[in-house]
Amino acid sequence: MMTPREKLIVAKKSETFDKNDLITANNILKKYNLDTLPVVDEGDKIVALVIDSDLEKNEWYPLATKNENKQLRVFIAVESRLQLAKERIKKAILTGVDGIIIDASIVFREQLEIAKWVKQNFPKLEVVVGNIDSAQMVEKILNEASNFVDALRVGVGPGAACITQQELGTGRAQASAVFECVQAVKKLEPKYGPIPVIADGGIKIIDEIGQDIQKPGDITKALALGAKTCMMGSLLAGLDESPGEKEFDYKENRMVKKYRGMGSLEAMERRSAVRYAADLGKTRIAEGIVTKIPYRGSGYDFLPKLIIGIKQSLQKQGFKNIKDLQEEADIRPI
Repeated sequence: MMTPREKLIVAKKSETFDKNDLITANNILKKYNLDTLPVVDEGDKIVALVIDSDLEKNEWYPLATKNENKQLRVFIAVESRLQLAKERIKKAILTGVDGIIIDASIVFREQLEIAKWVKQNFPKLEVVVGNIDSAQMVEKILNEASNFVDALRVGVGPGAACITQQELGTGRAQASAVFECVQAVKKLEPKYGPIPVIADGGIKIIDEIGQDIQKPGDITKALALGAKTCMMGSLLAGLDESPGEKEFDYKENRMVKKYRGMGSLEAMERRSAVRYAADLGKTRIAEGIVTKIPYRGSGYDFLPKLIIGIKQSLQKQGFKNIKDLQEEADIRPI
């Protein structure tokens, strides 16, 4: 049986979604003890549904990264071409994104032009610039565009599916890159203020069968070196929640998922050529590979293991939290 329209409790789009205000919808849900609350537009058509499980998730995951509206914070990647980026950003703003990552394998000047355009037109939108791997890059970016940049992404070539270092001889070891960039940011902090550093790539974990023999402590190491965030690709690509279908690999005798590096020729055919500045030429050199990674099940089971690993690492070293780790860790460059 269906509830007649005149008895149906709804929320108006103009009073909720258009104002980016889900709290009002949640209050209606609680007040009338509803399982589902339809959100309707001016023509009385349903445009969205707010369900009680949304409220439950807020209670289950209190540490999730959310905005003041209790929505998960979302960033999108945009091309490092001004006109292409403008098109994508204008559409993304309508969906309520929190920020953008100007995506390129290595930073170049047009990124700074995009960052400036974003801040002039959408000042509340956060902007991440990268990728970088040296103090010189940090100084150049902050000297020219510190008012337009909210974070820096570090890592040229350390990804599991990246072969930039092998093919082009460009990049460096991730630990030294993170450490040098963080030190450069600290040096310039009195002038430009604090700028968070994202460690992008090189984070791995022991596979159940013994592959990828690097410890969960890679995350702790990146944090100890000063990174505020660790960005991971292959580590999370094997989860149910990541794109792609799992399949059985008869050679490996286990379930796997396809993992495509953004610098692979296959990905370049789709659009990522812009990321590697290879969109203007006919001949392209692959900077990434297409491979298979172990299927790791659900993130609900996998991610807590990473968190526990970091906590145990801090415990072993005698640190109470990440702040203490970053201030007191004994870092000795070799």
